[in-house]
Amino acid sequence: MKRAIILFISAIFVLSACGQNDEKSKAPSNDKAQEKESGSVKEIATDKNVQGDDYRTILPFKESQARGLLQDNMANSYNGEDFENGLLDLSKSVFPTDEYLYQDGQYLDKDMINAFLSPKYTKSEIDDMDESERKEKKANENLGLNPSHKGETDPEKIAENSPAYLSNILEQDFYGSGDTKGKKIKGMTIGLAMNSTYYYQKEKNGETYSKDLDDKEIKKQGKQMAGELLSRFRENKGLKDIPIHFAIYKQSGENSIIPGEFIAGTTVEEGKTRINDWKDIKQKTALLPSEEAGKIDENLNSDFKQFNDNLQSYFNNFTQAVGTVKFDNKKAKQLSVDVPIDYYGKAETIGITQYVTEQAEKYFDGIDAYEIHIKDGNNPKALISKTKDDKEPQVHIYKNNN
Repeated sequence: MKRAIILFISAIFVLSACGQNDEKSKAPSNDKAQEKESGSVKEIATDKNVQGDDYRTILPFKESQARGLLQDNMANSYNGEDFENGLLDLSKSVFPTDEYLYQDGQYLDKDMINAFLSPKYTKSEIDDMDESERKEKKANENLGLNPSHKGETDPEKIAENSPAYLSNILEQDFYGSGDTKGKKIKGMTIGLAMNSTYYYQKEKNGETYSKDLDDKEIKKQGKQMAGELLSRFRENKGLKDIPIHFAIYKQSGENSIIPGEFIAGTTVEEGKTRINDWKDIKQKTALLPSEEAGKIDENLNSDFKQFNDNLQSYFNNFTQAVGTVKFDNKKAKQLSVDVPIDYYGKAETIGITQYVTEQAEKYFDGIDAYEIHIKDGNNPKALISKTKDDKEPQVHIYKNNN
């Protein structure tokens, strides 16, 4: 069996930002980005030859105006990465990678998103705020998308009647394949990360309580919020006549070791101001092996158990591999596996990697993409990966990694 060695090439991107003018305070703007823009930097796009099935990006790379919120506002770290990567995959079906260039969101900044994540304020709540609090919370604009507390201050009653459903918003921008200067946006994707569990404290620094949110209400709230966001986006001159794709993501809870899933999506055609139809997205992430995975795909669950049994038979000091699989319409699309080993020498690592690769080809060949990480504690020793376009697994054994 032929094996290829993956060479990892890292690129350092110069960060800057772009801008367009805003028309109204509640419409998304990128004025701050415009202030930072430098006219002395040549604007190009990444090379088509290294693109693969990913987007080419406009260079110099312009960081998101809301950078940092993805890590701060998600229930756990698994959600953050899955939300961002999954949203980009959904975008590919709307904005093909050979027709569009990608850029991190430039219209929604941190202040704007945080204002959107607030509850809707009542007049009396605004009246009770001093000037600095009104300014900090953008209360006069009253941009909040989460349910109004209607003056209620009791955390238990808020959790029962008006919990926060919306946790985060992620923007992705798309430009024509020849627009390497990013002059005219051609499309946008907006992801809405929804809470599946609402966390609250009855008193400051006290015990944390939780309330599970109803799945139907999560989806309903997400759809309503997307409709309101669409209205606000259309007020911006640059966003009036572009297609905008919305996707709703339901997070897993704080203590979960697997991410959540996308539950609904829709694409609004250029110029349209209303969302008419939504499409259900049937994703599910599960651990392998597990009862939950077995209910979706018993063959894969059994294959993973056999994969583990074979490794345990072959290596005396092997414990157990743990996998995370993402299903789309009950079909396994992506698999990530951690294989723990006690490291004794280079030859042993090579032997383990060769055997794991053979077992992966035997049991995981029907999955579109997988990554198998062989580790000694937190130290990576080898990586075995395969995409749907690969005819055979790609193998990399790390050097000088003690």
